[in-house]
Amino acid sequence: MYPLSIHTPGWHGEGKTPVVDGKYIDRKTGKLCTAADDDHQEYEGPPAVDVIVKSQHADTTHCTYRQALAYPMEAILACMMKVVAKEKLEIDSVMATPYAIRIIISHELTENKFYELAMSMCNDVDVEPA
Repeated sequence: MYPLSIHTPGWHGEGKTPVVDGKYIDRKTGKLCTAADDDHQEYEGPPAVDVIVKSQHADTTHCTYRQALAYPMEAILACMMKVVAKEKLEIDSVMATPYAIRIIISHELTENKFYELAMSMCNDVDVEPA
C-alpha cells in the first residue's frame, strides 16, 4: 500500500452497501448475505474519491470517464491539474469535495485523446510523499 493510499472496502454494485469479509447486508431484507464472486459487481466506495471527467465539446459530448480512486482528493486533483496545464486544456468547470471530483473539459479533442487524458488524470497520481 502506498503512503497516500486509503483503504476502501468493496461495495456491492446492486446492493450499494459495503462488502466486508465477503459478506454484505441486504438493505431490503436486513439479512447478512454472502457476496459470491460471480453474482455481483463490486466498486470502490467511500472513502474512495469518485472522479468523473466529461467533455462538453461538440465533437465529444458523448465522452465520459468515471473511476473511484483510493487516494486523498488533494493528490488526485493535483494530478488532474498537472495534466490540464501540460496539455493546455480548456476547462469549463471543476468541482471537488473530499469524496468527489467532477471536471468538464471544453477543449477540442478526439475521442481517443479524451480517454487517454482522462485515464492519465486518474492513473498518474503521485502517490509518493513529496
